[in-house]
Amino acid sequence: MNPSTKNISPRQLSAFTALVLAVPVSLLVYVVEKDWLWAAGSFVVIFTGAYLLISFVLERFIYRKIKLIYKFIYQTKATKKEETYFKYVLPQKVLMK
Repeated sequence: MNPSTKNISPRQLSAFTALVLAVPVSLLVYVVEKDWLWAAGSFVVIFTGAYLLISFVLERFIYRKIKLIYKFIYQTKATKKEETYFKYVLPQKVLMK
């Protein structure tokens, strides 16, 4: 996974961020406890918790805001009749003046 790509998905972003959080903490647990099992367990718990939390935040707040923008754009979209008017009739009226 390359975080510098332009079109990174929310799931990829969540996983990358969770990895960045879980690796240092699990390394610290390994240094303190001197037990790789505790370090691996802490990695799994922190990675899973961070991934779920970040995914929830991205979906719940950001996606909902974008959805509102798309809904507004869809509602303000011109009908075929209006598009025809703006494309053919209105320019002719402006030229006649």
